[in-house]
Amino acid sequence: MRNSDNNYNTNLASEYFVMSLMCRAGKEAYLSLGNKKGVDVIVKTSKGSMCIVEVKGVNKRNDWLINNLGKFEVAPNLIYALVCYHGKIEDLTLTPDFWIIPSLKLAEVSEHKISKNEKTVYVSNKYIRDNYDEYKNSLKHLENYLSSF
Repeated sequence: MRNSDNNYNTNLASEYFVMSLMCRAGKEAYLSLGNKKGVDVIVKTSKGSMCIVEVKGVNKRNDWLINNLGKFEVAPNLIYALVCYHGKIEDLTLTPDFWIIPSLKLAEVSEHKISKNEKTVYVSNKYIRDNYDEYKNSLKHLENYLSSF
């Protein structure tokens, strides 16, 4: 399979994984479909507001590609769901690690990288693993975040 197909499948698997988490947690969530969409998942908050969840998935421990806009997008209602399969996406008995982090929090101290083309924005996988343990494999912060809108 071509690398672009693998990347597409990793991202698609990550979106469905996050959607599954939302459904299992009883959230009113909607998956956006299509190849060139601007939003991955929309979650309705307890107060009726809409929260955008941008899902970013990697098979190995690569950095997460956030966008090609040249800047890290931040908004009060924007959450990043970072999913990592640690090179074992084919092993269906394993669950990937995930971090669900509000964009405002992630923008505070995170290591964002902008590539030489000045467009592609990445977030460091290692930095997230080393510094965001409280967000790892937990919906606790998502619950708090959604209740504030």
